[in-house]
Amino acid sequence: TLDVHLGKVVLYQLSYARREEAKVLVASFRRQLETCRTGKEPAGRHPGYGRQGVKALPFGAGLACFRHPAFLSSAPVIDQQTIARTVPGISADEITAHFNQLPERYFTQTEESDVALHIGMVNRLFHNISNAESLGTLRPVIEWHDHPANPCSVVHIVTWDRAGLFFTLAGGLSVAGLNILSARISTRNDHIAIDRFEVAGPDRKPVRDKPAKELFARTVEEALMGGRDLSDAIRSQAGRFTATPAPAITACIEAYLEISSPRAIIEIQAADRFGLLYRVGRLIAEHGFNLSAARVDTERGLAIDRFHLESADKQPVDARRLAHLRDALHAVA
Repeated sequence: TLDVHLGKVVLYQLSYARREEAKVLVASFRRQLETCRTGKEPAGRHPGYGRQGVKALPFGAGLACFRHPAFLSSAPVIDQQTIARTVPGISADEITAHFNQLPERYFTQTEESDVALHIGMVNRLFHNISNAESLGTLRPVIEWHDHPANPCSVVHIVTWDRAGLFFTLAGGLSVAGLNILSARISTRNDHIAIDRFEVAGPDRKPVRDKPAKELFARTVEEALMGGRDLSDAIRSQAGRFTATPAPAITACIEAYLEISSPRAIIEIQAADRFGLLYRVGRLIAEHGFNLSAARVDTERGLAIDRFHLESADKQPVDARRLAHLRDALHAVA
């Protein structure tokens, strides 16, 4: 299960890169897993590969192939002039700012059409700010679309970044009775958050229910602008969903510090449950961390999440605090 599932994730991650490199990485990773199964150590193995079989393989080691130089050096080039032609009425300065304010990983994980959509949404956010009362500036810009290939919907949210934003958005989707299939978040240097969720209804189909979309928007506003706690509302929705059978696994959580920055990374592999993303995100915030980026995927009842954290007080992340967060996440996951 680990072999096939992570193989799919690698192919998805590299779908914008050169296809042959993706095939090579997946084949290499599968060979290393097979070697682990037979009890032989592969040459040049990643630290953590052991003789005890796949169960001894840490989740962080499984994701090591994502950091392979072939992947990191093969980011696609999104042409700024091409984007400019698809967003008429928005100044060149705004478009340039969008490209300058976001990390490279945003452009490796985002379709050109979504980049153009986000530029337009940021423009609307600025327009709303210039015409709204003080509380109106906190109101997010939301766009819904059907996924072009999968039976689900995609909701994009652009708003000012603030503590607890991610788990509030995840909680709002749960309160609206929607199941989160995947999520991507990025934050611009000027503190504008760009979040993208793939969601489905209880019937595992795209969201056609207009009241559910309106409930999500209303719930997010009440939580962001009025401080509403969403925990009870999420619990009341959980019974509507039948959990997808997941592999019999013990939750695996890796926490480590980034070498080149004062940030930390949390990687979670666990059986998915309704509202899990809300609980995880809330716990991260309660431990004094902000999310700078996140990549969340759910497939066949298995949640594979990666969170980039920084300390809310802007100080370097302390290893002891990170260990406390990891232990708390184990209890939740």
